[in-house]
Amino acid sequence: YTLMGDNQKRLSSVSSSSSHLSCSPSLTTAQAEGGSPMIAEESWMIAEERAHEILSIIQPFYVSDRNRNEIIDYVRALIKSHDGIEVFSFGSVPLKTYLPDGDIDMTVITKQDMEDKFFEKMYNTLKSEEGKPEFDVTDVKFIPAQVKVIKCNIRNIAVDISFNQMAGLCALCFLEQVDQLFGRDHLFKRSIILIKAWCYYESRILGANMGLFSTYALSILVLYIINLFHSSLSGPLSVLYKFLDYYGSFDWSNYCISLSGPVPISRLPELMAASPENRQELLLDQKFVRDCVKLYPAPTKSVETNGLEFPIKQLNIVDPLKYSNNLGKSVTIGNVKRVKHAFTLGARKLRDVLSLPCETIGWRLEKYFGNALERNGKGQRQDVKDPVTAFGTGRSELSDLSGDFEGYYGRLVSYQNNEFYRRAMNASTSMQPNGFQNMGKRRGTGTYIPDMSQQLYHARFRGSGAGNSAAHHIGASSSCNLSGEVSTSSASIKGEECVNSEPCQSSPPENIGDSISSRTLEMENGKEEESKTSQKLKSS
Repeated sequence: YTLMGDNQKRLSSVSSSSSHLSCSPSLTTAQAEGGSPMIAEESWMIAEERAHEILSIIQPFYVSDRNRNEIIDYVRALIKSHDGIEVFSFGSVPLKTYLPDGDIDMTVITKQDMEDKFFEKMYNTLKSEEGKPEFDVTDVKFIPAQVKVIKCNIRNIAVDISFNQMAGLCALCFLEQVDQLFGRDHLFKRSIILIKAWCYYESRILGANMGLFSTYALSILVLYIINLFHSSLSGPLSVLYKFLDYYGSFDWSNYCISLSGPVPISRLPELMAASPENRQELLLDQKFVRDCVKLYPAPTKSVETNGLEFPIKQLNIVDPLKYSNNLGKSVTIGNVKRVKHAFTLGARKLRDVLSLPCETIGWRLEKYFGNALERNGKGQRQDVKDPVTAFGTGRSELSDLSGDFEGYYGRLVSYQNNEFYRRAMNASTSMQPNGFQNMGKRRGTGTYIPDMSQQLYHARFRGSGAGNSAAHHIGASSSCNLSGEVSTSSASIKGEECVNSEPCQSSPPENIGDSISSRTLEMENGKEEESKTSQKLKSS
């Protein structure tokens, strides 16, 4: 199965010219900015090879995929005994970007007006499974939040079960499609895994329930880095470096991140994106994103339509599939300085590692990912019962990051033909303010249902390549407002000052749902108070 059109051709040409490990001149030049020494090509080759070895320990394995899929099938069998019920998994498990400590996200699709009644049934069903040895269900809880969730642990893996949350399946289709388009041996997915590992194990800035980044927000931040710096990225480690360097100096106070570029907050609700400063075209242009908005629409509940426009928060990230959704909303005021500090400090430390003599880069990079290797590199994984290959043995477990895009898209289409979905889409359209109603009509986010025909699906992306759009040039910006109109303006990005201090060394929690230790970084007068806790991590 191959996606057609100009985007695929363009991305293929980029893949063939950039798939080797050697570093391009633009990468080393960019890393030499700010007075830091240039990083040699040989250093990058050694570092990327060691990063690949680290990834082979923390990425999904066949055995971990099988265990998680057995849990999903088990929950699905419990739920689907009821008529009119469908169960979908979404998030990092089907996308295959989960960490060993990652949870499993599932959503139950019910008929109209069945949701509240089915919550109690589902809760009681799972409670009745507690104590049975095969799947070892424990800690079943009902969370009556804005989005109702049933939480539990199955085989020592956290499982979150929501209801009628189709936005997650839309995001899954979008991210899987982008990974296929980018290619390069799943550079996008491998970069997400490596960056998630750094954010989760090393810097403790991942976990929306703790006032930090959600995994979807992190994925969109990674996507923008690859979209912008595609020609100068040698592998996942270079994506991590660009990620830390770019967002550590980004002017979050005056701009928000979108896939089309930085957007001045003062110009909202217009998405006036400044053009790339590196004079490169974006791989995914605005037409491609608009097509994805049409293909993957999700109904909006009434509780989500209180705000008329994009809500301004401390860190602002535009959801490419829903422009009124700020993916940075989970980051609280108290954690903003912590996140910025983690980015700047992480970039400085990684630059120091890459500037070392070649013979010392490998072990220093292992130290850079010390917590991740301590927890997962000793032959045990949180999500696998049996022993696995340990780090440093020269061997690795079998792994395949390929996803089932056709299956994901087929499930989405089948649900979009559901009467409950049609009513929900009609309701969400009627609840939107006038400006957003217009946007829905122009961009097809109202009651638009994608055709199930593969041929018609291919046709939607013919001619949608970035090569067909006007090129982005420095000094002028290509932009798009919420009604789909394109305009130009100029904008400059100011960098944040680097904070020179040391990271905390607390132990990671047992699962991604509890991803951030309660012993948070204490920031006082711009300096960080280190938490003094044990670095020894408990294995599963």
